[in-house]
Amino acid sequence: MPMRSLIRTLLGLTACGACAASAAFAAEGAPVGFWRTTNQCFLAVFVLTENGHAQTAYDSGEQETNAAWTWDGTTLMITSPLFPKDKFTGHLADDHVQADYVWHDLDKDQLNQQACVFERIMPTKL
Repeated sequence: MPMRSLIRTLLGLTACGACAASAAFAAEGAPVGFWRTTNQCFLAVFVLTENGHAQTAYDSGEQETNAAWTWDGTTLMITSPLFPKDKFTGHLADDHVQADYVWHDLDKDQLNQQACVFERIMPTKL
């Protein structure tokens, strides 16, 4: 699935009300917003809302609408009930998120690891 299509799909899943949730959940400097991979990571796009909710879209076309994220001021973690073996640990660097991403290939029942880089995108630029 082309990246543009993945982004549009994810944007369609994200309710505007979720984006306007209370900022009390996110620590200061949290990377809330829309992010897309710049280096062909299997996790193609993710959205972080201010209430700790995350939505993700993958290169395979799969989507997770019930993920969660945490930010301790330096480390971003995204967890998925749909893909419990996946592990996303990222850090902000020059307006990008650099992440170590471990994902479970369900077809092969194996874990894969990638170094991923994400850039912030604005929904109006699509």
